[in-house]
Amino acid sequence: MLPPRSISAPALLRAGVAVALLLGAHSQAYAASISGKWRGGGTVNLKSGGKEKVRCSVTYGRIAGQDFSVNARCASGAGRVDQTGKLTRVAPNRYVGTVMNTQYSVTARVTVNVAGKTQRVSISSSQGTANLRLARR
Repeated sequence: MLPPRSISAPALLRAGVAVALLLGAHSQAYAASISGKWRGGGTVNLKSGGKEKVRCSVTYGRIAGQDFSVNARCASGAGRVDQTGKLTRVAPNRYVGTVMNTQYSVTARVTVNVAGKTQRVSISSSQGTANLRLARR
């Protein structure tokens, strides 16, 4: 058995700073991971009882800190809609925020869960809900 070693306070401080820097870089990498173009689809469940399959193209851009802009265009057999909004990173792989559809004056709450190159998006508004699966383009 080896005798215990004593670690100097400056060495311990340097190690702590290095770990903090690595964790900060790791967290920023996750925050930036949503940036870019994503594409996919899912189902819209209308309050009126109808269901529609949709295809979407979404672009996220970093605004500042943990905030990201979102611009989405979705299409179904019924037509095309555009949404814009803002998301905030609330956990390493989770973003929440709102989007606005000016064509129909509808605001929706959005939750995005990212797993590598895919994400699951849940949307809820006064008009219904949607669940999408998107992949990085």
